[in-house]
Amino acid sequence: MTETIESTFELSEDSKTLTITPKEIKDNYLYTVTVSGLKDSTGVEMPPVTVSYQTPYSPMYCTLESLRLVVDTFGIPDENLLMYIRQASREADYIAGGTAKADDYATQEFVRTKATYDCLTRAFMDRAYSGGGSTYTLDTATYQDSLNSTAFKELLNRLGKALQKWQDAIRGYFNEGRVKPKATRMGLKSSQNSEVAWTTVDTILQDISRGMPQWS
Repeated sequence: MTETIESTFELSEDSKTLTITPKEIKDNYLYTVTVSGLKDSTGVEMPPVTVSYQTPYSPMYCTLESLRLVVDTFGIPDENLLMYIRQASREADYIAGGTAKADDYATQEFVRTKATYDCLTRAFMDRAYSGGGSTYTLDTATYQDSLNSTAFKELLNRLGKALQKWQDAIRGYFNEGRVKPKATRMGLKSSQNSEVAWTTVDTILQDISRGMPQWS
């Protein structure tokens, strides 16, 4: 979607510098300025001049450098890496209910792990489908892809487990962990004179006044 932004412009006294100032500049936008109708010193109209500027991505809960150290070998453009970081940061915000903090260690690790996972998955898909590192033997119907290896799949599995760990940490129960209960108590709730009474499995077993079932 493209929208027109109200702006002001100012021409320098020597008519060599044109300054354009948008009324409002927001993050995550690509601003494009086109200037037309300019003439050179001889009066000949020049072709339109177009300049684009990408404003900073936001939120960004890990640095580009920390992500580039992990995935630099795949040659992914910095612009793409920044978009991966922004998307992972927005997911961290969603998990935290809008309270994620850039200086929180769990948030930083979640974003870095998620962005790494997305980068490697995309890089794997791109290189696999483009035929990079692949060999084919038609007469024996064999296929080999150096990227489609057990080691690479195990790497993605480890990243997935780490991602779940940091997601739990953002939600606040990283240190406690989660375990299945060893036993449960089941009961029937009733109300007597606004006081709550419970009939539990324990009290039933201790009630020796009950009669045996007639089919026993």
